[in-house]
Order: sequence, then C-alpha cells, then structure tokens
Amino acid sequence: MEHTETNAHIYKNSKELDTMLRAVDVTTSSPMRLKSSVQFGFGLITACYMATGITALAVAEYFVSEDSSPKRETIVTTNVTKSLFVAGVFIIVVSLVGITGALSPLSRKRWLLAYIWLLVITILFETGVGIWLWSRTLDVNDLYGFNWRSLWSDAMKKSYQDDYHCCGYLNPHDSPVLSSDSCRNVNGSSFGCTHFVHEFALDSLGYIYTCVFSFVLIDVFAMMAGMVVLIIRNDEERWRWSRANSIFKSMKGGGNGFEPKVTNATPDGGYEDPYTTWITPNALAMYPQ
Repeated sequence: MEHTETNAHIYKNSKELDTMLRAVDVTTSSPMRLKSSVQFGFGLITACYMATGITALAVAEYFVSEDSSPKRETIVTTNVTKSLFVAGVFIIVVSLVGITGALSPLSRKRWLLAYIWLLVITILFETGVGIWLWSRTLDVNDLYGFNWRSLWSDAMKKSYQDDYHCCGYLNPHDSPVLSSDSCRNVNGSSFGCTHFVHEFALDSLGYIYTCVFSFVLIDVFAMMAGMVVLIIRNDEERWRWSRANSIFKSMKGGGNGFEPKVTNATPDGGYEDPYTTWITPNALAMYPQ
C-alpha cells in the first residue's frame, strides 16, 4: 500500500505516466474489472434496499391519508408515522449514494465508503427499533393496562368496547367509557377488554417487528454487496498502478524512451515483457505527449 501511494506521489504530475495509464486502459482489459454478474447483483440488492424505503413512505402516507381508527392509533402513533417517513427518505438517499458510487467506482471511492457506513447506521437503528418493538410484547398486561387507565383517550377505549362488546379494562368497573353501548347494560356476564387489547397489540406489533427485521436482513445483503464492489474497485486500482509503474520503468530503461528493458518483438512491431503485455507503438501514438 505504501509503495502504491509513493508511486502516486512521484508520478502524479508526470505526462509520461498519464500516457501509459491511458494506454493500459485502451490496450488491455483489467482482470479486476467488475463483472456483469457483480453489477447485476449489486443493482438488484440495492433496488430491494430502496424498495424498503419506498414501502416505509407508502405505509406512512397510508396512515396519514386514511381516516385512522382510534384503535389503530393505540399502536401506530403519530410519532411512529413520522419516524416511518424519515426512515423512508433516509433509505432512498442512501440507495442513491450507493448507485452513484457504483456507476464509477474507481473515481468515487468515497461514495462507496459513505454508502457502506450509512448502511451500518441503518442496520443498527432498525435492529434497535425491532428489539424495542419485540420487547413491548413481553409485558403487554402492565403496559397496556397503564395506557388504558392513564394515557388513552375515551375515543380509543370506546373503539375497543364497541368493536368487541366489552366494558372497562379488567372489568366494567376498571376505567370504562360509560357512553359506549357495551357499558349501558352492565350485568354479571359483562367482561373487560383485556384479552382483546392484548390480542390486537400482539398481532400488530408482531407484523411490524417482523417487517423491520426483514428490512435488516436486506440491509445486511446490501452492505455485503457494497463491500464486494469496494474490494474489487481497490484491487483494480492497485492493478492499474502496478501495471503503469512497470510500463513507466520500461520506458525509462529503453534507448528511445519507449523500449522496455526486457523485450520480445510482437507481430505488429511492438514489445512484450512479463509486466507490459502487448503495449504497442500504435496504442502509445493514440496519446501523444
């Protein structure tokens, strides 16, 4: 690595090295170049990652545009909707960063690095959200009992009472909404809404955190794809510098400035050596100094 950086420092202003670098690009095909299968795989996974952001925006838009039922608002609050919108925009921006870097990986290394690190942040955030949502299913009774008695509006509680024909939380005397039809004729057979609140909360939270963890899995694959592109890009950069350095040394060692130290004649009048294969005068003539 130090050798490569030293060569770059010495030769970065050299017209001869620039000529040889461009000659290498024209006359040879780097074995390190991104294969079409790698490009397709990166594009497919990045598209899936972007789709998670679009999904988050669509869900947020649905909850905002539709008349949200009070019962659903007990699980999907306004803060959750805002978080979905922010997460969707962030994911789409990160996807565009990755696509920009992958279009020209040799000249946009920082874009690829930024893409990978932003994906790491996304993975950590979504994992944390998923674990938090899952943890809320472990103590449903105390959590939603407190919410029913202290936080939820009468409209939220009434939606449960009307839909499930129950009254109160544990029983008809536990913080009921008396305006509900279910609480107008309370008798010995009346029951609270505890079971129905738990069932609705567990089902809703289960769907949400399952989707979040699915998004995390896609994020991990997207990060791995970005790392593969970055590794191939770094290998190609090292290959180019090594080849250009070998050609440059061969030029300096020849009598006419273009004759390699170790030469074998090629059919078209060029030269061949173990490092600079088939770099011909015709190719060099395309880039006059």
